[in-house]
Amino acid sequence: MDKRTRTLSMAHSRIDQVEKDVVEIKTEIKIQFKDLYNRIKRLEAILIVITGASLLLLLRMNFLG
Repeated sequence: MDKRTRTLSMAHSRIDQVEKDVVEIKTEIKIQFKDLYNRIKRLEAILIVITGASLLLLLRMNFLG
């Protein structure tokens, strides 16, 4: 029984370590997705500004030229 008890306790410690690793990976993924979301929002804002500037240039060329 001693060997089985030792093996069982080793299995529990490995499971506990895996749970810690899963929590760590989940946290890292959450941080990466937040960073990705912020980058996409920044790109969206840049594209909106570029579109607005292009429209203004076209309107200016149309009315002045």
